[in-house]
Amino acid sequence: MSRVAIILTAVLALDDSAPAADRISILDYGQPGAKVDRTGVLDVSKALAAAIGAANMFTSKGESACVYIPPGIYRISLPPPPFERAGCVLGEGPSQSVINIDAKFAGDLFAWSEAWVPTTPGPMIVGLKVRGNRSATNLQNAFVFYDRNDQVFMDNVDVVDLHGRALYSGVSKKSPQAYLRESHMRSLRFFQDGAPGVPVVEFNSQGTGQTDATNEIRMSQVDIYGAHGPSFVIRNNGDGGVRAIHIDQLRIEGSEDGSTAGDLLTIGDPVMHGLVAGITMTDLELVDPSKGYAALRVTAARGAAAPYQIYVQGSIGGGVPKGRGLVIDAGRNSQFHLVDIYTLDTNVTVGKGVSWIELDGGGRESAWTYAIDPASAEAILVPEFRTGNPRMSEARR
Repeated sequence: MSRVAIILTAVLALDDSAPAADRISILDYGQPGAKVDRTGVLDVSKALAAAIGAANMFTSKGESACVYIPPGIYRISLPPPPFERAGCVLGEGPSQSVINIDAKFAGDLFAWSEAWVPTTPGPMIVGLKVRGNRSATNLQNAFVFYDRNDQVFMDNVDVVDLHGRALYSGVSKKSPQAYLRESHMRSLRFFQDGAPGVPVVEFNSQGTGQTDATNEIRMSQVDIYGAHGPSFVIRNNGDGGVRAIHIDQLRIEGSEDGSTAGDLLTIGDPVMHGLVAGITMTDLELVDPSKGYAALRVTAARGAAAPYQIYVQGSIGGGVPKGRGLVIDAGRNSQFHLVDIYTLDTNVTVGKGVSWIELDGGGRESAWTYAIDPASAEAILVPEFRTGNPRMSEARR
């Protein structure tokens, strides 16, 4: 049986006789003489902080420890301490274990740093809903992985109405290096999250010199809807190469009213100079990009290496897709197999200096609208037998 299967079996079997480190319940850390409120009325910030503190006592000794959130609604107004090493959070599912974040909350709900010790499993988040408050003015983050973290496992998690990031990794706090590696994430739903310039999901890296970077990430069955800024960003602020990220069944939908103020999916960054390569996306759905933004953008900073070996298979469309479809500001040696591109603005935009890009629309390429810099036209490959357009289909050898 795999490590993940063993962990999930243990989660489902949780009961009052479980060892303390396996089930550190928030209910056991109420104020003297008072029960922890499970209705969402009273603030239980101190109970959550105490439960994480208890878990950290185990993880500081190299043991695994899980904070358990039983069925109920838990109101949190103050950030708890971060987990030390590989603490985990376990609930009974997003419909039962719910954390409500107050509008005045500022900072991170759950955070990890330096959870990469090979002798213990990595951080885990299973069966939980985090509900924010869109009236908040402070930046609020749900799950943040600072510095170096390995073997993160996430399953069946919802984050809704959060004024900030739902999932954030590769940011330095204690260490000059920051990255996420060897992690699995599935069945994630992020609705109405983010803020202007603040992505709902971000994979990043930091570090100079001979350093590693975010790699070997596998995600599946992820839904992002109605972001209030960029929806999903993969970029690199370090010297190591962000690579080997495989995402399957990612669906990103912008708000119907056009309030999603950012691209739906961005690979690379116009300012950060780190390399991004080896990104694979299958069964991708990008729906309703807002006016002035793109469904999918591949980009790089001036003078930086362009993203390469990007493989995308999916579709771009929607009922009110007012923005652009595929925008390649910078890129090379990449393939985009899109069964459809339907946007009210230009379907395919390619900037100067882009090379070796294959666009395959399954026979629909000739119906797409294009804005291609003349310097890149010869390097944009479209199957000739489908388009009959020699300028777009010349396969240079």
